[in-house]
Amino acid sequence: MVRLHKKKDKQESTSTIPEEVQEFVNLTITEHMGKAYSEWKLNQDKEEVSEIDKKYQELLETLSPEQEEVITEYCNAIFSSGAETEEFFYRLGLKDGLNLKNAVKSVLEMIS
Repeated sequence: MVRLHKKKDKQESTSTIPEEVQEFVNLTITEHMGKAYSEWKLNQDKEEVSEIDKKYQELLETLSPEQEEVITEYCNAIFSSGAETEEFFYRLGLKDGLNLKNAVKSVLEMIS
C-alpha cells in the first residue's frame, strides 16, 4: 500500500494542473456522479433492493456483534474499492472523450 501512496504523490507532484483546478474538477465529478446516481437509483426496482436488505438484516441478527462488525467492515471495503474503480473509469472516459473531440476537431480542420 505504501508504494501506491508514493506513486500517487509522485503523479500529483509532476502534474501541470494547478491544485485549485484539480479540486474543482474533483468536486464537479463528485457532484455530477452523485446527482446521476440519485436519478438512476430512483428508477430502480425498489422491491429487489428491499428484499436484499431484509435478508441482510436477518443474517446480521444471527451474528455476534464482533461478526457483524467484520461483515460491515468487509462490505464497506468492497463498496469503497468499487467506488474507486468507478471513479477511475469515469475519469478515463472523460479523458478519452476530450481526446476524441480534439482528434475530430483536427481532422475537420485538415479537410476544410
